[in-house]
Amino acid sequence: MASPPLTTREYAYFKVFGEGSCEPVTSILNIKPSQCWSEGDLDSRRNKPRRSMFWALESGLDDREPIENHISKLLGALEAKSNELAKLKDKYKILIQCVGYFPASEHGLHLPASTLNTLAKLKLAIDYDFYFVSDYEHELD
Repeated sequence: MASPPLTTREYAYFKVFGEGSCEPVTSILNIKPSQCWSEGDLDSRRNKPRRSMFWALESGLDDREPIENHISKLLGALEAKSNELAKLKDKYKILIQCVGYFPASEHGLHLPASTLNTLAKLKLAIDYDFYFVSDYEHELD
């Protein structure tokens, strides 16, 4: 019996990473992170200390929403924080991280000029990790 067709999944989050503790990031942005850890915290999956700090703010949207919607929602939350983002850039790497799982046969991405302008104004990089999987076996040969 064939597996059901793959459901496209895509999401984005704002990511801050570097050395030290995640607490200063939370303090500067005055936003509660969706997920964070500090350098040296124990990674329970590997049972080893983490080598860097990670701070993330998720869009809060379902992963079946188009990635463009996730990006737009994140930028809406960050647009008023341009001064705070500038402070973070002095010490950390910051970006919008996008992830997508798509059928191998198709996918496209469109970012309107207004989104690109906001990314440029906030001096945010955007990183895409896209994975293409077959419609039925959920992996490529």
